[in-house]
Amino acid sequence: MKYKSLLSQKNLSSVSKSFSENYSLKDFIRQINLRSPKLKKIEALLHGRFESINKGDGFSFNEIREYKIGDDLRNISWSTTAKTGALHVKEYFSEKETKTYFIVDISNSMFCADKLTIFIQLFAFLLNTSISFSEKIGGLFFSKGVKYHFPLMQAVSQANIIFQTLLSHLDNKSNIINDEPALTDISGALDFSKRYFKKKGLIILISDFINLNKWEKQLYEMSQTYNIYSFQVYDTVDYSLPTAGYVSIIDPETQNRFIVNTDNKLIQTAYENEMRTRNERLKLFLNNLNIHHTIIGNEYFE
Repeated sequence: MKYKSLLSQKNLSSVSKSFSENYSLKDFIRQINLRSPKLKKIEALLHGRFESINKGDGFSFNEIREYKIGDDLRNISWSTTAKTGALHVKEYFSEKETKTYFIVDISNSMFCADKLTIFIQLFAFLLNTSISFSEKIGGLFFSKGVKYHFPLMQAVSQANIIFQTLLSHLDNKSNIINDEPALTDISGALDFSKRYFKKKGLIILISDFINLNKWEKQLYEMSQTYNIYSFQVYDTVDYSLPTAGYVSIIDPETQNRFIVNTDNKLIQTAYENEMRTRNERLKLFLNNLNIHHTIIGNEYFE
């Protein structure tokens, strides 16, 4: 069964209006409860990934240890050497320039029901968090193809540009129901990323992972080079149909319309089983690639 979602133009317009009044990433972040235990867990996860285990001549002090052949004599700790009678050197964490790439799904299904609000809050939170450990930030937005490309630039300024671009895109989306079909081409976005993001770094992938096709090979290849964290934005309608009798349902990507009796138990069960199976396969695939996958719902921002 293909994914279908109820789509409200009124909901899109009201959310768009409320967000358009807060274009500054810094101002928008103030609206998010950063003390949420679930957000704290994500923050700790991303920060911990960049606590280097490699030692070298960087600026972050690690420890004082006994001298080994090949150590830089400039790092000798003369005070410790005098106390112990044996040569000791100061050891530092390796200095490195951390780069973060955002690969963000802006296909129509990302703007359905409550997913839009969750999506914007998650994106703002991840951008703001990445500033604290990234030297540079870049990325792209994609739907049927790559819509926006952001080259690596200084983290703070580029994070603001990326965030404002997303909100501007939302403002310009005047009538999502009448939009041309826009299937999610994540494989094309990953191919583009491999060509243009040549420096190693962290990739943050944000999507609802709906209607994906032939993308596993590209993600596998990227997982061999980059550290990837994926975030799946979801709404309850992604997993279960609301019981509302006969309703008109629109596939947000193909724009196909259907009349469905949502009270029909067989339809509800078939839909739930299909979506649950798809999600289990997705989690298993990402886990096998050592990609940390997090499913994000409203509870993250309560």
